Amino acid sequence: MTELLYLRDAYLREFTATVTAVDADRVALDRTAFYATGGGQPYDTGMLAGAIVTNVRKEGDDVWHTLDGAVPEVGAEVAGVIDWDRRHRLMRTHTAMHVLCGVIWNEWGNAVTGGNMEPLEARMDFEFDPLPEGFAARVEELVNAEI
Repeated sequence: MTELLYLRDAYLREFTATVTAVDADRVALDRTAFYATGGGQPYDTGMLAGAIVTNVRKEGDDVWHTLDGAVPEVGAEVAGVIDWDRRHRLMRTHTAMHVLCGVIWNEWGNAVTGGNMEPLEARMDFEFDPLPEGFAARVEELVNAEI
């Protein structure tokens, strides 16, 4: 079972862990600060044991880190470093999306139906039929008031 360090400290940039399992180019760790894809938010990237982390997925109780580089063996102690610039951009985008979602729900009662998020850019889908008159200006006003 992987301890999810990012749930306790979203600002943690470096950590050490022990490899608990290996599957080809993927490793599971006893603990990780790498966010695993979930809830519409992309995974973290960075370095683990000198290899580039290209994907992070939670499967059951384990978090698997796909590596581009040498894969350490089970039992190895490894150091991880989060790509902080990317993480921080994702955090800012995620927060902005929550603000937007709340504003639209509070003003029109419409829930988000889909979306996509990347660092500093995102898309949220809402169903309006028709789109209210002056929608963009009203959303901008309400979001700015919340911020």
